[in-house]
Amino acid sequence: MIAQRRRILTILGSAALLFALLAVFALYQRAAEGLPRHTPEIFLPGFAESAQRAARIEIIGPNGAFAVARSGQGWVLPDRGNYPADFDEVRRTLISLAQLTTIAPKTQRPDWLTHLALATPPKGNGTQITVKDAQGAMLAQLIAGNTEELGDPSGGTGLFVRRPGENTAWLARAVFATHGDIGAWMMKRTVDIGPARLKSVTVLPASGAGFTVGRATPNDPVGLEGAPPSAQPDAQLINEIGFAIATLSAEDVRPAGMVDFTGASRVVATSFDGLSVQFELAQRPDGIWARINATATAPTAVPEAAAANARAGGWAFKLPAEKARVLLVNRERVMTPPAAMARQGVMPSAPGTP
Repeated sequence: MIAQRRRILTILGSAALLFALLAVFALYQRAAEGLPRHTPEIFLPGFAESAQRAARIEIIGPNGAFAVARSGQGWVLPDRGNYPADFDEVRRTLISLAQLTTIAPKTQRPDWLTHLALATPPKGNGTQITVKDAQGAMLAQLIAGNTEELGDPSGGTGLFVRRPGENTAWLARAVFATHGDIGAWMMKRTVDIGPARLKSVTVLPASGAGFTVGRATPNDPVGLEGAPPSAQPDAQLINEIGFAIATLSAEDVRPAGMVDFTGASRVVATSFDGLSVQFELAQRPDGIWARINATATAPTAVPEAAAANARAGGWAFKLPAEKARVLLVNRERVMTPPAAMARQGVMPSAPGTP
């Protein structure tokens, strides 16, 4: 009897030991699965040392190609008449490329590259970035795609990248996001009349009656000047007109001589502190372009007007379509209440149609 009990205790002890070993092995496996399987590496080795020699950045994307080049003490867009480039964008891009670090390989299947926005441009949806020195020698080149949130407390972002001619797609850590649209690379804000400063906006369309929306003080709501007491103008559209001016920025630029402004619409925005800015708007198949001129109606605004004209003079700027269309409406459209627009089968949320 005692011997039998000993055998049972031995069997139970052996089983307990086996289960303990299996549990330890399972925990080890689970921990091993959480360990990184890839040793992080600099994606563009040697570029950190040569980045200071960068003199030209060439970008090819699904929406076209352009270049950013060093000129004198600054950077310009040679494809856009040497319009000034945003130095901060240049600096951030070079820093990000120099510090780009791989996290893990993601795929080697060519048919999956499109899903990561890494297909070869311009036919594909990737963005190819090439950095060259003053002699034209290539310092770095990659194709950048989608971004992914990493939850990085230092602010880094995940960026899918690959090398041209290779199918291996990598998830890498980027210090700053990369941009393939020219609007991110150009000096965008030529004049700034923010929401607090904006007093009035006068719209003079190419066809139809013009109108003015404005307010007497910064604390007043924006309204349509000269509207009959019984009128019910489109309040949403009135607010969108002011918002479009207060937040206006350009998507592209070219010498003003390349755009025909004959018969253009005009929009004049005024500030409470004496700045007046005129926008001439020309509709073209490739978008809505603006020519900008600032004047001062108070002595304190003279320096700002001069600086704005120095930046904008001689240039035409492509405006975001959703904001530019709001500035092309006429008085009849503003006087049409949303309910009437809905009865006509026109969505009030799309006020850009005159």
